Amino acid sequence: MTLAEVKDTVRNINDSKGDFEMAHDMEDDLYENVLKEVVVNNPEARAMAREALKTKHIDFARYCA
Repeated sequence: MTLAEVKDTVRNINDSKGDFEMAHDMEDDLYENVLKEVVVNNPEARAMAREALKTKHIDFARYCA
């Protein structure tokens, strides 16, 4: 994963917020993918994490069962 892909995913999550289930699923997948980049010491991992956390400012329902 690249920083550009993270930015695209954040944008896609924002565009999908009307379907909160899909947006929440995408957000979970994004966090998992960014964590994988941290584990492999991707030099962009810190910037990727900073970008990924921007999804917390996107207003959509986040339900957990």
